[in-house]
Amino acid sequence: MRITAIIATLFIAVAMLGAGCTEESLPPLQGAGGPVLQDAVSGINDELESVRASTAEDARVLGETGLTGAAGKEAIRQTMLTHPWAESALVIASDGVVVMAVPDNYADLVNKNVSSQPQTERATREQKPIVSEVFSLEEGFSGITQSYPVSGTEYLGYVSLAYRPDALIGRVIAPLTNGTPYDIWVTQTDGTVLYDTTPEEIGKNLFSDPGYQSARLQEAFTRIVAEPSGSLEYSFWDRSWERNVTKEAEWGTAGIDGAEWRVVVTRSTDAGEQQTAIREKSPAADAADEMKDFVAGAALYARENSRTDALAVFNNPDGEFVRDELYIFAYDMNGTVLALPFQQALIGTDRSGVHDSSGVAYVYSMSRVAAEGGGSVYYVYPNPANGYAEELKLGYVMPVDGTWFVGSGIYLPGVGTGFDTHVRETLVQRVKSARDYAQEHGREAACAAFND
Repeated sequence: MRITAIIATLFIAVAMLGAGCTEESLPPLQGAGGPVLQDAVSGINDELESVRASTAEDARVLGETGLTGAAGKEAIRQTMLTHPWAESALVIASDGVVVMAVPDNYADLVNKNVSSQPQTERATREQKPIVSEVFSLEEGFSGITQSYPVSGTEYLGYVSLAYRPDALIGRVIAPLTNGTPYDIWVTQTDGTVLYDTTPEEIGKNLFSDPGYQSARLQEAFTRIVAEPSGSLEYSFWDRSWERNVTKEAEWGTAGIDGAEWRVVVTRSTDAGEQQTAIREKSPAADAADEMKDFVAGAALYARENSRTDALAVFNNPDGEFVRDELYIFAYDMNGTVLALPFQQALIGTDRSGVHDSSGVAYVYSMSRVAAEGGGSVYYVYPNPANGYAEELKLGYVMPVDGTWFVGSGIYLPGVGTGFDTHVRETLVQRVKSARDYAQEHGREAACAAFND
């Protein structure tokens, strides 16, 4: 059972829910820019310190009761519920062997020797709290670990909590930027993007990604990672990936226990950007049916014409498949963009891992729905016609054949998406508690309890 898919589905049900050319240094952002940056930096540090406090308590219990005891496992399980966005926790002995994995999804890692991994070598060598850089974890995803040493009468090993950095950072940033003219992105000093309000940028590297290779853009990035704080201007795509705009930027530094993250707040100096709407307006009462007919027509057109010809038509912003608030997008079944008439800079980009503010991987979901014959997907997305406020969006997709699909979407502004972080994370905690119960007691007993 895919726990992330269950959580994403529950989120949907409950919700019926940056970078370009440097100039001379500018003064700090006017208005709310300064406070936004301060709040972002302090909020990220608070989250990191909260994780450190939790892992410190886990380490204390493990040191007193042993690395493989039930008390230690329960302490770690509670830490996972306290930080529901975390993915996993491992206990690694001083010889580099995994002796405990939580949740049980990762039980196959127990007894695995990870002593040769750089993060294990560092934790064993330094024997102090550490926030790692992003790396490929044994659990099967790229993430960050926060580790804390475990000691009894001697050094025993360490406990490590693993998570995707955008999950930790996003819970701080989303409330600061939603419905505002500000964007925020966060990078390691090696250029790895940990978080961006434009999710397509997450995981890219500022110095190696092909989209960032202009000399002036590289000059801006070099300065940002070299200086703990500062301000400048640069040019890059707007939030909608429709056009290049000039952005004013101010940055500071967050991080504890070895982490050094540049937190960059940006705002377009083009006042017209906030007025730009990509032909997306509030839907009429019959908009959903109209959208479905529109998508069905596009799928039929694609089947009756060559893929090249169909995509050329779908990518034409003045073509027949752009009608008022509706337009056709197209992806291959792996989540790579084939057609986005108003965001053509994204063509060829793999968006399968892009998710909304509640963790819903909506492009991945669209691919699965299309592969099963087509249907609807709900997700939260910034509406450019409403100051980029997050609104519920209804997408509808249909397969062209077994290799690609077409779709469209409408906003549902009358449906609230104002669930705060606490509400969302309480939901995740409940689901994870149910998962833990099922793993401990088995399917039959768990289903009986859930149905009671």
